[in-house]
Parts: sequence; C-alpha cells; structure tokens
Amino acid sequence: MELIELRQRALHAYELGRVRLAAKTAAAALLIGAAGVGLGRPLGLTSLLSAILFVAVGVTTFRGGAAGRAVWPALAAGAGATFLPLAIRTAGCTLFGPECMRFCLPACVLGGCVMGVALALTARREEDGPREFLVAGTAIAALAASVGCSLAGAGGVLGMAIGTVAAGAPVWLVARADR
Repeated sequence: MELIELRQRALHAYELGRVRLAAKTAAAALLIGAAGVGLGRPLGLTSLLSAILFVAVGVTTFRGGAAGRAVWPALAAGAGATFLPLAIRTAGCTLFGPECMRFCLPACVLGGCVMGVALALTARREEDGPREFLVAGTAIAALAASVGCSLAGAGGVLGMAIGTVAAGAPVWLVARADR
C-alpha cells in the first residue's frame, strides 16, 4: 500500500467518524422538537425550527473546534429554556386558567438569562476559541429555545435572545477579565 493511499484511507476514516458524530448529535437535537410537539407546539413551526437546528448542530459538530465543543452545552441550555415556558403553559394553565399565558414572556426572558449565564460560565473555561464557543453556543441554544419561546410569539423569542445577551455578556466579560 502506497503512502498516499494510506493517507487517503486515514482521512476518509476520520471524516466518516466526524459525520457519524455529527449525525448522532443532530439526532439528539431533534428530540427537543419532538418533545415540543408532544407538549402541544404546532407541528409546522416546530418542524421548521427543528430542521434548522438539525442542520446547524450537524454542521457545527462536523466542523469541530471550539464551536463543536459548544454544541452539547448549548443544547442543554437551550432545552432548559425551551421547557420553561412549555412547563408554565402545561402545568400553569391547569392552575391559573387562561391567565397563565401572561407568564410565558417573562419565562422566555428568564430562560434566556439562565441560558446566557450557563453558556458564559462554560465558555470562560475554554482555552482555545472562547468567543467562537460562545457565539456558536448562543446560536444553537437560541434555536433550541425558540421551540418553546415561540409560544409567546416573536416577542418571546426576542425576549429570550435579549435575556441571553443581557445576562451572559457581563458574566463572560468578568470571567475573561479574571484570567
């Protein structure tokens, strides 16, 4: 076997391994959408958001680096922010009736704040590419959180995004200054 052929086979095996890893991670991202549909989110909107999330997670994981390391923490943070308004809607409406919907927007903002702080605290530990980690993580987490925060409409998604930046940016800046 020639050295060039050996290198090509090694590269092919490496890339195939990265594709498999990306497919597994992207499939995990679809679980957020499936749970959203199971908790009463509309199929069309949830499918669209889940498809975008699937592609973003797959490409980011395949790419690797700091952005690839951000995928799992971002999915965890985004899932938490997704399920907060859905939990309020599911459990809260039985307690408070139709008035429970007024808590959805604050739940989205709160979920975004928690998500931003969690990602900033995780990004501060990154030695290589903390900004890349934070940007990729925020984008993926925001897509994941949109499944639940779309319950409050565009204002819910915007509130979640504002909460993420407003709470996460100061934490990350302080953490970076301590280094």
